[in-house]
Amino acid sequence: MSQNDDNATQMLFVDVGVRSLLIGEARRRALTRVFGVPPEDQSLLVTLILLGAAGTVARGLAPRQLPRPSRLQAAVGGTLANTAFRGIAGPPSATVPLAGGLIAFALLSHSLRPTVSAAIHEARALAHGIGAAFGVRYRR
Repeated sequence: MSQNDDNATQMLFVDVGVRSLLIGEARRRALTRVFGVPPEDQSLLVTLILLGAAGTVARGLAPRQLPRPSRLQAAVGGTLANTAFRGIAGPPSATVPLAGGLIAFALLSHSLRPTVSAAIHEARALAHGIGAAFGVRYRR
């Protein structure tokens, strides 16, 4: 093993250690702020118990089961949506099967496109940033 490999390995372990310390400090501050538990009374067990309690409370606030429409209600809703979307397209859509569904899909995909493209852009930028940080720091 060369001296360069030893330095890169040592830097990696130091970086992991520093990140671990920062995450621990963020956890202690969050528990102090949210639950009022002083940092000297916190441990991993306390963190897990408090997060479990918060999850139980959040689950209790959520509705147990979403109401399900009957077949008749679903058919009426589908017919109304189809008629509304066919109204957008006009009389030529009367001969196209499932024109309402096709229009709904086009509207939905058009409205989601900016969100999806922004998420893809952010993921690529994050991957590039991580690659650049590790490539520069641990390059041989």
